[in-house]
Amino acid sequence: MPSLIQRRDSWLRKGLENSGSIYFFYRDVLFKYPFLRLFNVYLVGRAKLLGTSIVNVIGDSHAMPFVFKTPFIIHHISQATAYNLNKEDSFSRSKQHLDSFLQRINRQRDVLLLVFGEIDARVHIYRQYYKKNKSVSIERIVQATVGKYGETIKKLQDLGFDVCVHGIPPAARKNYTSSLPFTGSAQERSQISSIFNRQLRNFCHDNAVTYIDVQTVSADDEGFISDTYAADDVHLGSKIVPFVREKITEAFRDRRF
Repeated sequence: MPSLIQRRDSWLRKGLENSGSIYFFYRDVLFKYPFLRLFNVYLVGRAKLLGTSIVNVIGDSHAMPFVFKTPFIIHHISQATAYNLNKEDSFSRSKQHLDSFLQRINRQRDVLLLVFGEIDARVHIYRQYYKKNKSVSIERIVQATVGKYGETIKKLQDLGFDVCVHGIPPAARKNYTSSLPFTGSAQERSQISSIFNRQLRNFCHDNAVTYIDVQTVSADDEGFISDTYAADDVHLGSKIVPFVREKITEAFRDRRF
C-alpha cells in the first residue's frame, strides 16, 4: 500500500500534469510547484494585460534553466528523447504529455521552444552505433534521429504553432559516468553533439524554423561545455537564458516579450 508521502507525491504530480508542467523528482514537486503555479499565473496575467507573448518551453531536464524566468513557462517531460517524441508508447509518454501541453497554449499569441536531443546525443546515438557493430555511420544514425525529431517539429507547424528549437549543449569534457553501456568517450560525445547540432540547424533552416545555436556561446575552444555556462557536467545553467531570449526576440519581431 502506498505511503502517505507517496500518495501526496502522486496527488501533487497529478496537479502538475493538469497544469501543464511535470517534475518527476519529489523535491521539485513539493518545493517548486506552489511557487511555479503562482509564477505561471503572473505570466498569463501579464500577457493578457500588456499584450505580451509567452514562450512555452517544452523539453526534458534541459528546460530547467528557464524556470522562474520571464517570459518562459516550463513544460517538463522527464527522460524524453528527440527520437521518440512522436512515438505513441515511449517510456516517458512524451507524445501524450506533449499533446496535453498543447491544449493549453495560445497559438495566436505564444511561441513554442523545444528543448530535446541531448539525451540522444549523450547516450543513444553511440549506443546504436555500437549495437550495429559500427557498420552504420554516426552521421546516418544522427540523421535518423533528427528526422524523427523533425516529424514532431513539422506537425507542430502544421497545427499553427510558432516553433523554435533549442540546440543541444556541448558535451562535458570529462567522461560521463552512466549505468548504461556504450556511452562513448568525451571526444566521441563531443563529435556526436556537433554533428547533431549541425544536422538539426540544417533541418530548421530548410523548414523555416528558428534554430537557437547555444553551442556557439556555451562551448570552449575545444568544443566542450564551458565552465561559464555549465550548471553541472550535463546541463547548461541560467546564464544561457538571456542569449536564448535575445534570439527569440530577434526571430519574432512582431511580438512583445
